[in-house]
Amino acid sequence: MKLPYAEVAFDKKGREIDGADRERLDELLAHTHPTDLIVISHGWNNTHGQARALYERFIDSLVAVRPQVDGAATRRFVVVGMLWPSILWAPAESDGAGAGVGGEEEALIADIRARVDDEDAAAELIALVPQLETSGDAQKRFVDVLRATLPDSSEGEDAAGFEALRTADAADVLDAARALEEEQAAPAAVGGAAVIDPAGLSPLDSGGPGGGAGLFDSILRAGRGLVNVTTYYTMKERAGVVGARGFAPLLGHLHEEAPAARIHLVGHSFGGRAVTAAALASTAPVASLSLLQAAYSHFGMARAYDDTGADGAFAGVPEKVRGPVIITHTVNDKAVGLAYPVASRLARQIGVGLGDAADPYGGIGRNGALKTPGATTADLGDVGATYALAAGRVTSLRADRYIGDHSDVTGREVAYAVLCAVMSASAP
Repeated sequence: MKLPYAEVAFDKKGREIDGADRERLDELLAHTHPTDLIVISHGWNNTHGQARALYERFIDSLVAVRPQVDGAATRRFVVVGMLWPSILWAPAESDGAGAGVGGEEEALIADIRARVDDEDAAAELIALVPQLETSGDAQKRFVDVLRATLPDSSEGEDAAGFEALRTADAADVLDAARALEEEQAAPAAVGGAAVIDPAGLSPLDSGGPGGGAGLFDSILRAGRGLVNVTTYYTMKERAGVVGARGFAPLLGHLHEEAPAARIHLVGHSFGGRAVTAAALASTAPVASLSLLQAAYSHFGMARAYDDTGADGAFAGVPEKVRGPVIITHTVNDKAVGLAYPVASRLARQIGVGLGDAADPYGGIGRNGALKTPGATTADLGDVGATYALAAGRVTSLRADRYIGDHSDVTGREVAYAVLCAVMSASAP
């Protein structure tokens, strides 16, 4: 790492795993006397090593653009890497699994092993895979076992879709999962959001066991989509818990140990949800918040986003942040952009393009912050660009030119925008 760096690891309940992490962090703070603490969280990853690699690439870009940001060269930065047990999201791009049933079976089994935490559930799902093409009973059991791994509830903007996912007929769930796979395969010209005729969705096609032909012939690919969707809700809950119960108390500790330092939060993917939850829960002052392809609702910071006048789960965050909030978003992000289509189809709330701004279940990393008071939009620019950032104001940065997919967040243009936000923040 080319900036002073320390890390703290948490379990899925938000508990710090090793007290030595905090001791090393405290020693670093005492030695460096930082002016700014950049607290960064990964999202979908399998290992701490992958998270560290993400942080290293991002820090390299920060160091490279630092001379281009007024005042940054004289600041004393310390980076705090947060490590937590996230689950890897299956890539949207083709991996050759569609070459035949055998290849699809292997791909589905690999997804289950990588993404289903419950060992007993994973073993039963794997045993069902060879039967999925021919047995309606196996298909129903597959859906039921996956649903049993879901959290008990999903509060917030996607609650109706989550309940539909939990309670809908198994055949409908599998057909909706086919829609997810169709969306992932949609041409880039439509941003991965294919136009689907709502008239063909109510009721969903049911020409045979598990929903018949549906949108994809392969029930195995539908299974892969469904594993991804259940992973999404598991990670949504876990990120919120880790952020509120783990990250937030650590921010308070950082403020006690380095009261003159400004605290900046940076989160990628579900790490964006974790740091936003931390900002909401913590009593420590947060100087800036940067969300890089964050994985939560585009109404997450909204006020009165629906007919009931409901606020987003994080509507209070912008007013708590003393400096700017920036959000990168792009149509190129098929993970966040297409995390919700299964729930959206099951809830019968179909937009022109599933996952886009018209979809009530769209993601903030796909569409930016919607219905958020005072929020503005701009383009993510080149290194050296000028951004109009303000305290407590949310700026959604369209990043189609520079962010090619969900994990493409460590480039210099992204780091430059984050450092501009950091330097626009007020003192604690």
